Amino acid sequence: MFSITLIRRWAGLAAALVLAIALVIPGLVIPGLGGGPARAATTGPCDIYASGGTPCAAAYSTTRALFGAYDGPLYQVQRASDAARLDVGPESAGGVVNVAPENSFCASTTCTISELYDQSANGNNMPVSPGTACSGCSGGNAGPGPGGADIGAPAQALPVYVGGQPAYGIDFDKFGTGYRDNSARNLPTGSDPDGLYAVMSSNLTSDQCCFDFGQGETNDSDDGDATMNAIYYGTDCWTGNCTGPGPWVGADIENGMYFSDTGNNPPAYPSESGTFVSAWEENNGSTTMTLQYGNGQSGGLIKTYSGALPNGYNPMKVQGSIELGTGGDNTSLGDGEFFEAADVSGFPSQATQSAVQANIVAAGYSTTPPAEAPYGGTAAEVPGTVQAANYDAGGPGVAYNVASVNGTANGYRGDGVDLEATGDTTGTAGAGAGYDLGWTGSGQWFRYTVNAAGAGTYAVSLRVASPGGVTDGLHIASLSGASLSGDINVPATGGWQDWATVSATVTLPAGTQALVVDQDNGGWNVHSMSFAPSGVTSSWFEVKNESSGLCASAAGGATANGTAVQQLACTGAASQLWKFVPTSASGYYEVVNDNAQAEGESWNITGGVGATAPGTPLQTWNYGGTG
Repeated sequence: MFSITLIRRWAGLAAALVLAIALVIPGLVIPGLGGGPARAATTGPCDIYASGGTPCAAAYSTTRALFGAYDGPLYQVQRASDAARLDVGPESAGGVVNVAPENSFCASTTCTISELYDQSANGNNMPVSPGTACSGCSGGNAGPGPGGADIGAPAQALPVYVGGQPAYGIDFDKFGTGYRDNSARNLPTGSDPDGLYAVMSSNLTSDQCCFDFGQGETNDSDDGDATMNAIYYGTDCWTGNCTGPGPWVGADIENGMYFSDTGNNPPAYPSESGTFVSAWEENNGSTTMTLQYGNGQSGGLIKTYSGALPNGYNPMKVQGSIELGTGGDNTSLGDGEFFEAADVSGFPSQATQSAVQANIVAAGYSTTPPAEAPYGGTAAEVPGTVQAANYDAGGPGVAYNVASVNGTANGYRGDGVDLEATGDTTGTAGAGAGYDLGWTGSGQWFRYTVNAAGAGTYAVSLRVASPGGVTDGLHIASLSGASLSGDINVPATGGWQDWATVSATVTLPAGTQALVVDQDNGGWNVHSMSFAPSGVTSSWFEVKNESSGLCASAAGGATANGTAVQQLACTGAASQLWKFVPTSASGYYEVVNDNAQAEGESWNITGGVGATAPGTPLQTWNYGGTG
């Protein structure tokens, strides 16, 4: 038996052997999950910057106010059904976003984020980037929108919690997603000192240009070295001399993402990752720059580089555009997740930066609500089967909500409610598989923490029973209340223990998250939910033999056709990293080798499709079709 160890590196390649495989991803451990996170402080990051003499020139967030006194809108969403728009703001001045109006506004349809509001007095709001649609912007890269403009991100694709309250980040996972203001006011320009910070995530990054936040050219075009200054976060090693898998925090200063003055990341920092990562770049405009990162949930800052600017970038010639999700010339191939950021005037002191980092940690970013935890301590793996009896720990109002406590087999777990021994003969292996959940009723809900191996669409097969059938029996929702599945009808199966399978689809971000099974109308039981990938691309993994503890490796690190796949000691080398990419045949995957991406080398049975005998060894080969 093989287990697959999550390496937490993302990339955009697709080629390999076709396999039918169930991914088994160890549960993601989130620092500080055990206790409830603190509520957002009334002093925001921009108050701290102002007190340090480096005020925010532009500040953006979809999760919270960045000034203690700010009570204006954070962002705007646009509804697909009728193109109506809604401003979304904090629940109170200086507080966390209130997403309840957004959930109501976007119910039964989809919404995109149409504009990000600048919380500073400068009013540098960022609508969707114009790309080549703006006057004088023909030298840039076109987006997929009208006239070469970019497109907006889905509004509810990245549910999180901040200070125990539901919120949404921004999921940049489609080509051409970007935001920009080409006529921003009062930003540091030319060789003025400039400081930037952003909260992002290594759950979604790429080796493409450029997932940035910061300043770019005012014509969406490449105007030469040093004409932009932005944080880059990803695995694109522009200079080709990096160490480790990444991702890394770098400076995109045009015609290069630099992790040091020579481009490469310092070898001591092969990866800078976390569910919430704070990224930092300071540039004095003439001689030096500093790069730092931190865990957005705990601890302080780690300085990865502080030294000279690269040759040809002193002095800087920064222009006055502000951007998110793209490069200075509107290159928008990068992927990433975004929560908050600011551009500040001046070169912030280390004490100021550390105080802002502490403020981010105190805000309480999390992917699960306070005091909630997966049952048994480990998130259920997706793809895989989630047993209905294994709803989250945390008790009433946190892990579940029921009108009254019922059940005949609640002893399965100390906080059990509405459980009974199941008569379903399908899927009876594993913890909790011997029970189903019943006594359903309108307004009740149960939460399940899962760990999705990759971002994308999953087919969900639910085992249900109902004597008479129920229209709109249930739906699966995100943490913030957005329906992911739509209404799910339960057929008449003939009895409470006569079982059938119903199907739905959900689209999930990668990583650990809580799903909510909302009971819209009662009269049915549920035994399990099985998630199968459909259009999901995984992370890079080590594939480890459970018996030997050794990892599948491309022999000798070779990239040629016919390279043997061997068991060797696990080192994390690129030759031992594999990626599972869905094929056109549902449930089958191509397994790509990280060391041979350019060659498209993937697992292949030695001897080809005719080699079907037991014991036939694996090799890598440039994949060319099913088989």
